[in-house]
Amino acid sequence: MQAGYDAMAEHYVDWGGRVEGDPRARFLEEFSRSLPEGARVLDLGCGAGVPSTQLLAERFEVVGVDISQAQLRLAKKNVPQASFIQADLAELTFPDEEFAGITAFYSISHVPREEHAELFRRTAAWLEPGGLLLATLGAGGGDWTGEWLGVPMFFSSYDADTNRALLNAAGFELLHDEVVEMQEPEGAASFLWALGRKSR
Repeated sequence: MQAGYDAMAEHYVDWGGRVEGDPRARFLEEFSRSLPEGARVLDLGCGAGVPSTQLLAERFEVVGVDISQAQLRLAKKNVPQASFIQADLAELTFPDEEFAGITAFYSISHVPREEHAELFRRTAAWLEPGGLLLATLGAGGGDWTGEWLGVPMFFSSYDADTNRALLNAAGFELLHDEVVEMQEPEGAASFLWALGRKSR
């Protein structure tokens, strides 16, 4: 995973700009208006920091996490006001109630799905009571390994209903969950967009 995203760092930014129908801006606005200005926000799988980390950093104190050193080099240039950590999401730890909000755009699907329930529980622990999680998750179940954007890659997800159940079990009340189909350069792809609030 790390080697793949290191190798395609510049290409991935260009590829992302050619995706049509990505509802990220709409969900980010809903997430952002529900948090106080200056709140501490964690961006899991921040990549090169554009566009999500950059938009979040306009209003919040942001910590970005990514496994790729090359992506983080770009992120530090693109979002100098944020702080960044190189880490694997599956092994990441933070103190309890460290953040008011957490975002995870297209990153959790790189973690084996058998580990998603535990990752959701850890994510909930890092949030303040009433804190928000905005995550892009798989809408169809299964594992996939192969070449993607010219590099070896791995994806893993449950179906949308299972993801909803796992988020509920981890202590999140789903405020908004929607399966959205987008047009990637290679074809159509669907994701579950989930905005959840940690139980108080």
